[in-house]
Amino acid sequence: MTSNNLTFLRQTLTQHHHRVLVILSGQRDWQSAQLENLWTPLETVLSIGSKKDRLSPQDLNTTLETLESKQLIHSLGQELEGVILDASEGLSANTLGIAAGMVKGGGLFVVLTPEIKEWRAQPNPDNARFLNSPLGIEQAHPYFIDHLIQQWQAPHQQVLWLSESDTKSNSSLKIESFTQRLIDQAAISTSLKERLPTLDQQQVIQAIHRVAFGHRKRPLVVSADRGRGKSSALGLAAVHCLLDGKQEIVLTASRLDQAKMAFEHAIKAVIKAAETLDINIETKQPGLVSFRFQNQLKTFRFIAPDQLMINPTQADVLMVDEAAHLPTPLLTQLLHRHHRLVFATTLHGYEGSGRGFELRFKKTLNTFTPDWKNLHLKQPIRWAENDPLETAINQALFLTPNPLESNLVNDLKHFNKENIALQEESIHDLVNDSKLLHTIFELLVQAHYQTSPNDFQQLLSAPNLKIITAKQNHRLLGVVLCIEEGKIMPTSNRVHGHLVPQLLCKNYASGDFSLLSTWRIMRIAVHPEYQQQGIGKKLLKTVQNLARHARIDYLSSSFGASNELLPFWFNQGYTPLHVGVKRDKASGSHNIVVTLALSAMAQQALATIQRVFQAQFPHTVIEPLYFVPTQQILAVLKTFRFKTQKPQLEASAIAYESKQRQYESISGLLWEWSIRNPQTLDHASHFQQAVWGDKVLKKQSWQDVAHHNHLSGRKEVETIMQEMLTEVLSDSRKTVGQRIFQADLRRT
Repeated sequence: MTSNNLTFLRQTLTQHHHRVLVILSGQRDWQSAQLENLWTPLETVLSIGSKKDRLSPQDLNTTLETLESKQLIHSLGQELEGVILDASEGLSANTLGIAAGMVKGGGLFVVLTPEIKEWRAQPNPDNARFLNSPLGIEQAHPYFIDHLIQQWQAPHQQVLWLSESDTKSNSSLKIESFTQRLIDQAAISTSLKERLPTLDQQQVIQAIHRVAFGHRKRPLVVSADRGRGKSSALGLAAVHCLLDGKQEIVLTASRLDQAKMAFEHAIKAVIKAAETLDINIETKQPGLVSFRFQNQLKTFRFIAPDQLMINPTQADVLMVDEAAHLPTPLLTQLLHRHHRLVFATTLHGYEGSGRGFELRFKKTLNTFTPDWKNLHLKQPIRWAENDPLETAINQALFLTPNPLESNLVNDLKHFNKENIALQEESIHDLVNDSKLLHTIFELLVQAHYQTSPNDFQQLLSAPNLKIITAKQNHRLLGVVLCIEEGKIMPTSNRVHGHLVPQLLCKNYASGDFSLLSTWRIMRIAVHPEYQQQGIGKKLLKTVQNLARHARIDYLSSSFGASNELLPFWFNQGYTPLHVGVKRDKASGSHNIVVTLALSAMAQQALATIQRVFQAQFPHTVIEPLYFVPTQQILAVLKTFRFKTQKPQLEASAIAYESKQRQYESISGLLWEWSIRNPQTLDHASHFQQAVWGDKVLKKQSWQDVAHHNHLSGRKEVETIMQEMLTEVLSDSRKTVGQRIFQADLRRT
């Protein structure tokens, strides 16, 4: 029987520590029959899908856990003998990636689907997240499922696809042939169960030891794909360092469960060391391992990132696990406050891309700690090398770096700024051009810290998505993605999607504003080798021309504000109309909405919104936007327009600079002068801007301003502020200002 053949396949997988993807296309009864007796009662299998028509433990004769796909993100790190994913009621790319990573060596990842013809024809409910109302799932493109079918049925893929329509003999032949190919491949691949730690892990442990005992300010960045033992290497290294003389090592991550493996392996290492050394173990639990050795208390503990910001640790070494999940500003502060640091990150995360994090954070490391080191773990430990399941999922979801990355790279010497082909791409054509599709997604991953497999699914599914590329000699240089929004009836109830129209209506505009149409620019990415060459500007100009031709009212974008991005958008004529009061969890930045009017109606409506935003923004800076850098506040203020001039405002700045008036008697005038003169403040250093912004624009206490800017107190803060005014105010304006101010004093 087929199930017996599958049982033999499982035995082969266990022997070689491999995992495979098995597709079962057919009815539920047939699928259950194939799965019967595949696992023992002592093994654990996870069933993912809706509660309706779920498999039961009796169907499989094993320990069966059940979970809905939306809950799966909370189970990251679990290791199971099998995962069964029911795709008949919907399938998301993120779910595929997370679920596959939970299967350990020797296990099966089983995807249950209808017969291929039926699966292609039925809408995918998981596409609903990408569709703006009133679009329904029936209107979504079917290309994501088509892509998976094409990938997993390709001859080179080691995926076992069984169909109910196959004859029993044909199914048996498929399984036997597939199993034999696995055996042949395993014979030439690296032999399994190498003793831990692996050579890769040993190198990481040695590098962490150098961080702990060597020169200060030489942080280590450890990167790896899933299953490479990154977290366990942190735990082993922590124990090594404690035994060699360190007393306390702290590990932080966005959640304790992300660091679970580090503490599990640390506990095992301490127990093993206690067999030969005089060690008295006091605590061994997730988040805290402590023991006494050589009359000293040794501690390996977890501290949450927000707690570290309130009370910086004095630990010998700080380790940051899954660093890509933490905001870059927070990582930068940790870098400033601690001298011995290890950052570890997964390159292909399912909550965002570690490669995007690497690109951004490397710039920070190069600036502040140029002697930092980098190590990459390649060898898997949770399964054998050349794992068929990992290959099948990574290739299908484009999680591996593009093997044709040379398609991105061009020789700058031959680059011609004037000879760039800009065009809108048809998703139908992209599906048939897998190389270009992969290259586009690879570029998006490199450019944005939160690009996930679901973004790839959206690329293939959303009918209201526009894709515009920039190429030279058929090589991709840049890409921009836009999504259609607006043209919705005014309503008090929130509708799905339409981010910018609904946000602006909620905060500033009348309901009629939602009737206008917009293309929201979701992503814009230019290959790192070709940035600062005007390609981004050309892409935006192309979007503008296409939108005008389509009679779109305005263009818009919403993104995490940064010192680099704001000038780029403002220089293209886009106007800021909203700054979100909540910080993005991943970037630590505040989202900003910018727009560009294309029609007369939009120009009038957006001007009205701008007046409301301009009146409110300076007050919002005082409290909700506490963490926005002054440099970004000034960039927004520079877009404001004021009808009247108030010379007495500059006179107040001069009076404070020359110590004629105390701050408390003139703070309101200094605040208004700052709002109206951001161009003048632009001439100050970033440090001076930060001090001035914290006190004058954000109204922070003298104590807080001094603390945030590492100054001794009010006297030093005021010295910085007055020195800044001396530098930015010209002598001629100073003379005029003094006369005006003295006249005002005589009148009062």
